[in-house]
Amino acid sequence: MTAWLVIVAVAIGTYALRVSMFLVLDSRDLPAWTERPMALIGPSAVAALVASLVLTSDGRAALPGAPTAAAIVVGFLAARRSGNVVHAFAAGLPAFWLLTAIGSMIG
Repeated sequence: MTAWLVIVAVAIGTYALRVSMFLVLDSRDLPAWTERPMALIGPSAVAALVASLVLTSDGRAALPGAPTAAAIVVGFLAARRSGNVVHAFAAGLPAFWLLTAIGSMIG
């Protein structure tokens, strides 16, 4: 029972720390020099997650296969042209599915 009490206490503590930042900074305006870098946090996190999923296999560095690499290029071009990440998924996923289906029919 004490292990569960420790887990609950730690959960409450970490939640309180995270919420306190929102409560303290909610009524304040951040300086302009902090807002520009903060706008890049989301895209950086997505890029890191995607890169770790695509460029590793079983915990080791690995190059993606042809359908994956082509879908990455299609998604990148769609996002770059439109400026919208949703378009990257809308273009890259069908490209990946189509190229994977073609590869399975050929091979």
